[in-house]
Parts: sequence; C-alpha cells; structure tokens
Amino acid sequence: MAEPTLIQQVIEAAISLETAVAGLHQEELRLLVKDLEEAKTTLFIRTAEAKPMVERCWHAVEALKAAQAGSEEAEVAFGDFEQAVSKLRNTILVRTQRAT
Repeated sequence: MAEPTLIQQVIEAAISLETAVAGLHQEELRLLVKDLEEAKTTLFIRTAEAKPMVERCWHAVEALKAAQAGSEEAEVAFGDFEQAVSKLRNTILVRTQRAT
C-alpha cells in the first residue's frame, strides 16, 4: 500500500480531533475536513505551488493536536487551521474559475 499523501495525513489528523475540539468547533471541523477531502481530488493539490499550503494545514493540525482541549492555545491553533484550510480552498476556487 502506498504511503498516504500529506493532504491525506492532514485529513486523518483532523478527523481524529473531532471529539477533542470544543463543542462549538466540532461542526466547523467537519466542514473543514469536507473542504480538505474535496481539495484532495483537485489537480492543484499535486502541484508544487500547493505544497506550502498543504504543509501549513499540516503544521496547524499538528499544533491543534498538541494543544490541550479547551485552552487558549487550542483556540489559536484551531483558528490557524481554519485559516490554512480557507486559504487552500480559496486558492482552488480562484484557479477553478480561471480555468473555466
């Protein structure tokens, strides 16, 4: 079996955090995971330009895993993860619009 891609590792790490994040963030986390799963199927994810964005998602989800649930550090880490996924999602949307 092939080693999981970095985007797949980010998705799996985010899914594993679903019960660990504060209740008000659980639904948002599900939506972020959905965005990542949709991003995984785009050609953009396989480009060199996407690599820093995917790495940013990875670092953010790792910081969220390391933070104590409910702490201020966890809130900041969740915000960073949300911003990283949003940047990736928005970049994909812009590229898709340009291509059509």
